Amino acid sequence: MKKLILLLILFSPFLSIAQVNPITDFRQFNGRYQFTAFGNTMNTQENGGGSPCSALTQSSAPLNLTFGQTFLSAHLYWAGAGTGDFQVKLNGADITPDRIFSLQANTGLDYFSAYKDVTNIVAAAGNGTYTLSELDVNPALQSDPLYCSAGTNFAGWSIIVIYEDPTLELNQITLFDGLEYVNSTNQDINIVLGNINASSDIASKIGFLAWEGDSGIQVAESLRLNGILMDTPLNPFNNSFNGTNTYTNSTTLYNMDLDYYDLQNLNIIQPGDTQIDIQLSSGQDFIMVNNVIVGVNSELPDATIEIDDLGVLCQNNNIDVEYTVYNVNSTNELPANTPIAFYADAVLIGQTTTTNIIPLGGSESGTITLAIPIATPNNFNLRAVVDDIGNGTGIVAETDESNNEFIYPVDLSTAGIILTPGPACFGRPVILDSGVTDPPFNIQWFRNGIPIPGATNETLAVTTDGIYSVEAVDGICRVDSNSVIITFRPQPIANPAVDLYQCDDGTTSGVFNLTDNDANI
Repeated sequence: MKKLILLLILFSPFLSIAQVNPITDFRQFNGRYQFTAFGNTMNTQENGGGSPCSALTQSSAPLNLTFGQTFLSAHLYWAGAGTGDFQVKLNGADITPDRIFSLQANTGLDYFSAYKDVTNIVAAAGNGTYTLSELDVNPALQSDPLYCSAGTNFAGWSIIVIYEDPTLELNQITLFDGLEYVNSTNQDINIVLGNINASSDIASKIGFLAWEGDSGIQVAESLRLNGILMDTPLNPFNNSFNGTNTYTNSTTLYNMDLDYYDLQNLNIIQPGDTQIDIQLSSGQDFIMVNNVIVGVNSELPDATIEIDDLGVLCQNNNIDVEYTVYNVNSTNELPANTPIAFYADAVLIGQTTTTNIIPLGGSESGTITLAIPIATPNNFNLRAVVDDIGNGTGIVAETDESNNEFIYPVDLSTAGIILTPGPACFGRPVILDSGVTDPPFNIQWFRNGIPIPGATNETLAVTTDGIYSVEAVDGICRVDSNSVIITFRPQPIANPAVDLYQCDDGTTSGVFNLTDNDANI
């Protein structure tokens, strides 16, 4: 008879407009990685049907990484009925959320979830028992009896752990989260998990953290991945979310589901897939999906680029650009001859390619001379785009296709040689700096328009009055500076400071205010 009251509420004229947080990608890891999860419910038995209208405020669960599995990161989620309890403890350490998810179902009832990166805590504690405490949803349950009469009083927590294992394939682990739901009047949701790059279905798997599922309700409930109906002994095709924990084979994770499915050889993941479509249906049971984590074999590079420095702008509008291509967040080498395009705003102004194969975590630096078009405004964005054949098209499949561009703001009015001397005083030289450090340039300094013999370094120490300038030449590239007038003047001499004195009467200390001499000095 559970949730009959909820069904009546759903047809009430006082229904609310549901508010959800769509499931979207949050974090991604690429390497010889895989995931596991642990956690526990705060419910002592399945809610509804005369069960206690309360929840525990703490519960515990163990983490047991095995030999060869090296911990990488940990991600805590906790949830419950009501608008939220965001001050909890993990193994006695205070936890406040990095992110909060709020959901108001079309019944008008509120639910929440919160997220915290707990990598530091788990890295320090390692394997063992973890306790989440001070999660208290009882005030919310007491404030609105509908939570218990409708059988949606719950609370619980889970930690997703990413670990490294040298025996694994090169995998891509993507964590998605949000807070979406199904119930008797919102019977279907479709979740698209994007930003996935699958090379094969080897060792692929998908994990779910869901709340409020009931083992006793099996009305039109199903889970499909890319159209394929999921069916396992622990999570049958008509009751996918039923208070189970696949990691421990438990059937008593009341009103909480911590499950995963092995996807290898199920024809769900195909080589080249970039997304997984999830279809979740329920004809009665109220189910909230909080996070989904996907692991796929993904032997792909990830090309990124940075502009390191710009040379000086030549009189023929040529400018040297130093750049570096990286292959960091990757699971494979970046091939040689990967194209690179350079744009002044949206105008293509130069192209080149990488020279060598760039290994995982490696990089390659290069220099290109770009001709800046005459009509280019003084201020523009120089855009470097790796894996771009010159029209925005890439030729290399990557783990992340959205991070190929680097933007470098350019002001052509300051792209030449600007000399900015400081004050000139007798006995102290003025150092002029051309700013030209590129080895191919031949530098010549001038005084009063006449070349200074031997003055061919990037800097010049000036000790005499005159009009100074500099010229840098590299083949057809010539760069001239502004002219600066340097006049040496006597060092300023401060006025003598006034003596400060007080009479020592032998009984009190004297106070000397040195700022009395500020004006003189």
